Amino acid sequence: MQKSPERCNLKILKSRKPKSPPKENNRLGYLYPIYEQQSRHAAVDEPEGYLRPISGYVEFIIGEGRDENAQEGKRKRGTVVGRFEALYIDVDKCAADGVKLSGVMETYSAETAEIHETLFDPRTDELRKNVKELLGDVALRNILVITRVEVLPGYRGMGIGLATVWRLIRHHSTGCGIVVLKAFPFQFRTGRLSDLEESDWNKKMGYDPNSQTMEFAHEKLLFHVMKLGFERIGDRGVIALSTSRKNPIPQEIHRWVPRSVPPKPVRL
Repeated sequence: MQKSPERCNLKILKSRKPKSPPKENNRLGYLYPIYEQQSRHAAVDEPEGYLRPISGYVEFIIGEGRDENAQEGKRKRGTVVGRFEALYIDVDKCAADGVKLSGVMETYSAETAEIHETLFDPRTDELRKNVKELLGDVALRNILVITRVEVLPGYRGMGIGLATVWRLIRHHSTGCGIVVLKAFPFQFRTGRLSDLEESDWNKKMGYDPNSQTMEFAHEKLLFHVMKLGFERIGDRGVIALSTSRKNPIPQEIHRWVPRSVPPKPVRL
């Protein structure tokens, strides 16, 4: 039986930090997601399920070769450098079952409730006019919500967080018309973060709400993530992109992108 990431990461985190790949895009290693066992698949596969959580850890693996298709247990282990959480929302199933999307998203969390209010008309569950104008053609109705991407302090500045968002979009937005997130620095969050503030993980994250102002950290985060093609929706930090568009791959994450994926020009 496969070991859970939680049982392995304490040992892995003690590994020596790998040298950051140089800017000329030499590949000294690659990133690999380790999914938590209860959320290994992106699709909603339970008959009554409208939401499917996706979560796990990001490992850095040293070497030139890539074994992303290797079977579990045969792939070499690396160093845990971050974690992620996302949510696949089956809007089509909600509509087919006569279930209000607003009720599903409001019940899950305050964050998804705010995202629904920003994107959708609460009476009809249809996209608001301003959202359609910003995103253009949205051919599919399902939604991928990215709720958390964190990178440990020693590995920041290497493009790992942005690459993780890119990978979540690439591998978990099948059947989705929109990818959305509420960009807000975790060090300033209340509620959910306070439940974790004594955890071993958050101690490693080294959250310091006094290191910079909330406004500066928020705008910096928005600017960073919007390099992937997200559009700002409203004034609550909600950003979204249409999966039907050819979104850019920023220069700083080229080192983490498989060679089989040709770089797209960055939108100016």
